[in-house]
Amino acid sequence: MPRCRHDHIRAVHKQAWTLHREGYEVLLVVRQPPVDTYLGMQVITANAPFTSILRPILNLPGLFLQAWRLKCDVYILRNPDTIPLALLLLLTGRKVIYDTHEDFSKRPQIRRISPAWLKPVVAWSITACERLLARTTVAVLVTQRQQPDFLGGRTLLQPNAPLVDGPIVEAAHATPALPKSDRPSLIYVGEMTRNRGVILMLDLIDRLNQSRPCCLRLVGWFDTEDLRQEAQRHNGWRYVEDYGTVSHAQSLSLIRDSDVGLALLHPVADYPTSSITKLFEYMQFGVPFIASDFPAWRVSTRFGPPGIYVNPEAPDEILSLSQQLLDDASQRSAMGRAGQHYIENSFNWNCYAESLLALVADASASTFK
Repeated sequence: MPRCRHDHIRAVHKQAWTLHREGYEVLLVVRQPPVDTYLGMQVITANAPFTSILRPILNLPGLFLQAWRLKCDVYILRNPDTIPLALLLLLTGRKVIYDTHEDFSKRPQIRRISPAWLKPVVAWSITACERLLARTTVAVLVTQRQQPDFLGGRTLLQPNAPLVDGPIVEAAHATPALPKSDRPSLIYVGEMTRNRGVILMLDLIDRLNQSRPCCLRLVGWFDTEDLRQEAQRHNGWRYVEDYGTVSHAQSLSLIRDSDVGLALLHPVADYPTSSITKLFEYMQFGVPFIASDFPAWRVSTRFGPPGIYVNPEAPDEILSLSQQLLDDASQRSAMGRAGQHYIENSFNWNCYAESLLALVADASASTFK
């Protein structure tokens, strides 16, 4: 995974660590790691120096040579940068599993690709390759419900269900709680872009503070420095606690210590159909949320809804419902309990880990024959 960090949540904390815990020797090949080992797994720098739009082709010789020399029994490759590598490994008889957490038939719409007319070309090309991989690899792992039918072949749904055990969750629980405050806290975790609602959240916290003191915790990174500077000039920034990029365990502990989670993404690209990690992590720690009203995001439990769903393009509605939730501690508690029960009993990574283990076991067995 040449574009990913050594502590990537889905690829490392879930998939790789599951295999490591089962007894497999797992090598993490990632971009510029600051460590040699992580969670007991060896970490290796990917031989992928190029960063332009042509990087999947330009990096192919170095990545293929590196992969060949590692002599692994099964290769798990992540996202479109590794599609050429997957095809070349397949041609040499290697066992490959391809993993993606986005729908690339739509995601290029919001990527910085220039000229703009290339966006549909990139989307079509990636999708065609993923369909080919679905018919030639051990499996293609996806997170969105429409993708197995769309890609066909050996496509397996593995949503972004949260971890509920293991070293990261243990570290989160062991992290000291933040000091208690009379100000309710709203939290957002993840990348901050316009389409992910960072300006909308600043507008919201500014308007909320006209009637009550509260704060907005931002945990993550801005996609551009210009957007960061614009956010810092916003009137709502005075109510922000900016934590920047932190470890996964730290982000979970900050969720644990907050009152309401936010996920106000706009209806662009594949956001409405995405498997959104942050909502599940809010639920995991009993934190009610205010989220965009996308059908794929709706969760129902026998204990009631775990949060409030709103139109992300209706700021007055968001303000009104946010005020109601902040004013009603009993509603927040009930929603928190509903979400926590759903994650503990119906939707967590353990529900999907066995399918990954079965794939790797079958691929390994056929390799050894």
